[in-house]
Amino acid sequence: MKPKPHFLPKRQTVIYGFTEQMLRDTGSNRRSFAMAVADTYLSLLGEDDREVPFRITLGGDGDADKKHNGQILGRYLDGVVKTLPADLEDAWVLSLPEPYRSSCERELARRRGILPIRMDAIETVADTTGVGQLMKDFGDLCAAISPAVADGVIDEKDRPHGHKIINECDDMVISALTFRKAVIRAMGLETAR
Repeated sequence: MKPKPHFLPKRQTVIYGFTEQMLRDTGSNRRSFAMAVADTYLSLLGEDDREVPFRITLGGDGDADKKHNGQILGRYLDGVVKTLPADLEDAWVLSLPEPYRSSCERELARRRGILPIRMDAIETVADTTGVGQLMKDFGDLCAAISPAVADGVIDEKDRPHGHKIINECDDMVISALTFRKAVIRAMGLETAR
């Protein structure tokens, strides 16, 4: 017997979902976010590699650029343009403010069974902040678990807490692996692995 097929939403659907949530939660508007995406996109890609006609005119009419870039972003969000180019996907996700960016990256990675580990957290300067992040994530995990275990058992009644617990568990695992990597590097054991 074949396993029942499990279909995933398109990557762009995941990204658009977090974008719309961010816009609702923060009260931001599409045009302002479009300017952030355009800025990131233009700084990541060389002129010859760009597929999306974003523009930021230096010393020019900022309102016209905001309208232009907002229309481009709106076409993607509204489904007028059906496919989100890979180069724009990177700039788009990088432009999401926290915690929407981390949640989006986590969800995109989870589709392939991967835990996202931030490379900047593994750099040498991040060693002491790594401990702080580890402790913060442990505290967040404890706070997420608390309502679920208040009655002494995790069961069907705890479903509303499920996604939060899973996300905080993932963050805790990522922090622990990141901290482990920093310790391995500090001990000079990177080549031994």
